[in-house]
Amino acid sequence: MQNNTYTVAVLGAGNIGSNVIERLLDFDRELVNIDLKKVLVSDTSKKRDFDNSLFTNSFEEILNDESIQIVIEVLGGLNPGKEYIKFLLEKGKSVITANKDIIADCGEELIAIAQKNNVCLYFEAAVAAGIPVLKPLIESLRGEELTRVAGIINGTSNYILTSMEEGSSYEDALHDAQELGYAEPDPINDVEGIDAKYKAMILSLLCFGVSPTSDEVFTEGISRITKEDFGWAKRLDKTIKLVAQLDSSDNGFNARVHPVLVDFKHPLASIRGALNAVLVEGKNINQLVFSGPGAGPAPTASAIIGDVLSACHQLESKQTNWYPLRSSVGGSKSIGSVESSWFIRLSVKDEPGVLASIAGLFGEENVSIESVIQEGRGDNAELVLVTHEATEENLTTAITHIANLEAVSSVTSTVRVYS
Repeated sequence: MQNNTYTVAVLGAGNIGSNVIERLLDFDRELVNIDLKKVLVSDTSKKRDFDNSLFTNSFEEILNDESIQIVIEVLGGLNPGKEYIKFLLEKGKSVITANKDIIADCGEELIAIAQKNNVCLYFEAAVAAGIPVLKPLIESLRGEELTRVAGIINGTSNYILTSMEEGSSYEDALHDAQELGYAEPDPINDVEGIDAKYKAMILSLLCFGVSPTSDEVFTEGISRITKEDFGWAKRLDKTIKLVAQLDSSDNGFNARVHPVLVDFKHPLASIRGALNAVLVEGKNINQLVFSGPGAGPAPTASAIIGDVLSACHQLESKQTNWYPLRSSVGGSKSIGSVESSWFIRLSVKDEPGVLASIAGLFGEENVSIESVIQEGRGDNAELVLVTHEATEENLTTAITHIANLEAVSSVTSTVRVYS
């Protein structure tokens, strides 16, 4: 790379934006000479730890400055960032964003605009923050036929589940996550799987050429998981993780996010705390695992700086960074037709014929039982079952019928088993 000067602007100066600004101002000029020219903020009078001459509240000032070649978007949220990125790409500027909401919403459209205008669009930080996983998927593995991508891609939920595995209640683990800054005061996006869903939508596009809508990605969070579930998981030599799963086969493609029981020997079981991991499977590569810090200003800024270097290098070639996107190899598969194995806890009356009735209802829905454990006596005995794989539709129907049995006090929990 020639040691030219590359002129950069940043949209946003929040926690991540400030970290990026600091990194750009202190950048090693022997590696590449970066001139940070402007930073877009809503309030230029606010006191910040940087030279006030950097700041502007006019997007048009950045858009129409022909000297600015690369723009970093770290505003957060869908708007106005989405329109800003479109305008910048159409103006011939390369764009780097960490905004998963925008890429999940219209990533395919933005990539097409970048290709049409022969400019670059990078968003490594939008999935798994500091882990360099998107570039390998886009470039190194572009010629590989992928079959499955699965990941722990939300650090907050993984921190909470790790704490629960170590003995905390859900409420205490969530409180600790908020105290440490992992979880927002309103943690719904993290604990209900919404954040992971957006990232799964991005991975679907890059890995399988599919752009599912938000409604098409089945999503279930961790708020119903209990310490007792972890106790049973341990007895089965497993732990519990919130995992995004993307599968592609001759039967179709499906993307989903939900808690799963994972065998202790599986690579995802060892991902603890706020770490993330992405597992990639393909016909010729068997299995690859990328892991590391998946959240926080510093790891996110690191991924953005990596994209800045890639953009500077790409500017020399005067070409877009995008190969043609993958083409979908088959249709979509609904969650109801996905085959799963379930872990099920029931509170039942300890009386003759209860297990036979439950097994009969499973049998009517073509669900077979792998194992059964019963503990306790009286009206609140606990029955724990693990099923063999069956369709989600059949499993759901069977559980609905079982919950209506007079001898069943409640369906305490259902958690899918990762396979």
